[in-house]
Order: sequence, then C-alpha cells, then structure tokens
Amino acid sequence: MNKHVWAAVGAATASAFVLAGCSSGTNSSPSSESTASGADGATAATLMLPFPRGIFWTPLMVAEEQGYFADEGLDLTIEEADGSGFVTQQLIAGNVDFGFSGAASAVVAAETDPSIRIPMCYPASNIFIIVTPEGSDVTSVADLRGKTLGITEAGGGEEPIVNAALAESGLTPNGDVTLLPIGGAGPQSLTALQDGTVDAYATSFADLATFTAAGNKFTDITPESLNVIPGDCLVTTAAALEDPAKREIAVKIARAYAMGAAFTDANPEGALDIVCKTVPEECTDMNYAQVYFDEVRRYAGSYDPATAYGAVSAQGWQTTVDVLTDSGVIKGSVDPVAMGSGDDITSLQQEYSEIDLPAVQEDAKQYAP
Repeated sequence: MNKHVWAAVGAATASAFVLAGCSSGTNSSPSSESTASGADGATAATLMLPFPRGIFWTPLMVAEEQGYFADEGLDLTIEEADGSGFVTQQLIAGNVDFGFSGAASAVVAAETDPSIRIPMCYPASNIFIIVTPEGSDVTSVADLRGKTLGITEAGGGEEPIVNAALAESGLTPNGDVTLLPIGGAGPQSLTALQDGTVDAYATSFADLATFTAAGNKFTDITPESLNVIPGDCLVTTAAALEDPAKREIAVKIARAYAMGAAFTDANPEGALDIVCKTVPEECTDMNYAQVYFDEVRRYAGSYDPATAYGAVSAQGWQTTVDVLTDSGVIKGSVDPVAMGSGDDITSLQQEYSEIDLPAVQEDAKQYAP
C-alpha cells in the first residue's frame, strides 16, 4: 500500500481525534508564527504536511523548486508530520495556522472544532476505488450481492466509500456482501484477486498503481456519485481567515500551489524530474514512479484556468459529510457550507486563482530535465 496516501486519508476512520500516520516523516516543532518577518523581508509562514514530500506532492515541490512561494513573498517552512490527525490536532490547538489533511480527517476535526475551514483540495475528487479484475462478470457494485469484496483492513480509509457504495445499491456489508481484509497492495492481495478469494477490491488509487505498474488490468466499478469526495485538503481556521495578514498567507500558499499544478500540467516530464531530483528514493523504480505520477495527475485533473483550482462544491462536501455520518465516523453535526464552500472560502478561491498562467507555462516550457 502507498503509505503516503494512507497516512493522509485512511486513518480518519480509526478515531475521531487521533489518526495514526504510517509514514516516517520529519517531525519539526510546530510553529504558529505565520506573520513574522522572514529572509529578505519575506513573510515567514509554516505549512504542515501529513506525510513527507514525494510524487503525491508534485505541485508543491514544483512550486518550491521554481520559487513560486518566494515570488509570492513567502519564506515558507514545510513541516512533515505523522498523519492527518496530527495536523488537525495542531491546527485546533493553535500551534499551526495552515496544513494539509485528508478530507475525512478534516471533516472529523470540523465536528470537534466548527471553525475549521478548507479552501482547497488536492485532488478534489475521491481517491478510493472499488475495482474488479479485467474481464470479471462483476461490472457494478450491485453485482457483488452474494460475493466477497476485499478491503485493506477493518477500519481502513476505504471503508466509508465501501459502505456508501453498497448502500447505494441496496446492499449491506457482511450481509449481502462479505468484506474480507486482504491487506494493502502486495502479493497476498493480488493473489486473492486472481484466484477468486475476493471478487473485487477496495483500495486507494495509489495502491492500485502498484499492480497496474506490473501490467495488471482492472475495471473501476466505483459509483460516480462518490467521485465528488475530495482527497487531501489545505486546512486552516475561521480565525486565521479573519486575520488579514494570515488570510493573505493562505491566498499565497494556495496560489503558489496552483502555479505548481499549472507547471505540472504544461510539462509533466519536467515536473516528475523535479520530484525525482529532490526525493530520489521516490524514483528508484521508475516504472512505478511514472505510473503513480500519471495516476496522481489523472485524479488531480488538468489545470483549468476557468475554475478555482482545488475547489470542492457544496454538493461534494455534503456527500463527504453524509458518507462519514452513515459510516459512523462522525455524528453528522458538521456544516459543510461553513467548512468548505462559504463566502469566506469562495472569495479566497477567487483570489488565489489569479495567477500569471502564460508566465508559468513559459517556465514549464523552458525547464529541461
């Protein structure tokens, strides 16, 4: 299993407060000194990630390497934590003002602290999928009645999606459909799919990339209605957005990130080269690295200057809240509009979407691996 995505999103179902991360990050001491003066008069700011930099964070790494954060006047410190739960805890405690968290984790945090705000997500679509081996007679979730669906583990990040998908087809878990934990991507789970131990498998797209990189083919049967649930998200608080200086930092972080995404879209090879040079351990197996990179790009979608980058619709947040409520992860008291699509969010999205796209595209054109 790709531990990065798991740490960011999967552990949200395990606890309403503490989400255990699966990556070994660099834990720096949290700092909320978001508006202090940095180098050369730049504004010092801190952004906390739920897991270390790598292929998943391509736009962020491109923005760093191309100097987009510096161009925005930020002296940005990036701290790498152990899981989304730690990030949201630090946010609620006031130790950091900005971080990234799995969407599920962010919603869990918003039930604890209604001041949580989510202005941008990456990707802005669901990262958990239900697949069957290519050529299987199971072509929809409804076809799973009386069959076995493999999951990574009980309480895994895919569980809310699985429960919602089954409910949509009028099926009950471990009633109409047997849920069988078979682990993350690896020989055991692949064998279970190939020998018929399970008829389908629910996992993250990053997990599946491990299999597809080896030439295995699958059919995605995830209901389209669940695709609006986002992946990892930039999280902050209402208090930070009400502070003009901190709000400006939020705009600049998101804008630089969007610029990194636009660069990646214009020059994918160059973007992957930047990641591989910065974090070479991510690219020891270039076949897997390329497949994973392509999957990340596919789920993130192309950069579209006509829409706010990373914006999640009110429907998307409502669906996310409904799925987590129905799965028992939250009680359902979260206000999805205030959290992710209110006026304070949409105005911020309009501001950070104002980028010099031709200049970024020229940067991408000029970059040579």
